[in-house]
Amino acid sequence: MFLQLATDLTLALNEDGSMPGEPMGFLEGFVWFVVVPVGISLFVWVSVVAQENWKRAKSNRTKQDVITRINE
Repeated sequence: MFLQLATDLTLALNEDGSMPGEPMGFLEGFVWFVVVPVGISLFVWVSVVAQENWKRAKSNRTKQDVITRINE
């Protein structure tokens, strides 16, 4: 039983492309290979820039002393 399972597993993992599926349409290919990578790159870039700006704003804050400031 285990030998049959191992044989089936190796056959499934060593698929050589002799049985291709349906081809991808132009729009689907464009979305997967252009839009998704560009979107991920923009997301990472915006996240890094936002984090740097947040760190810079956090370090520029001045501590307010309670004695020298009266809140209205």
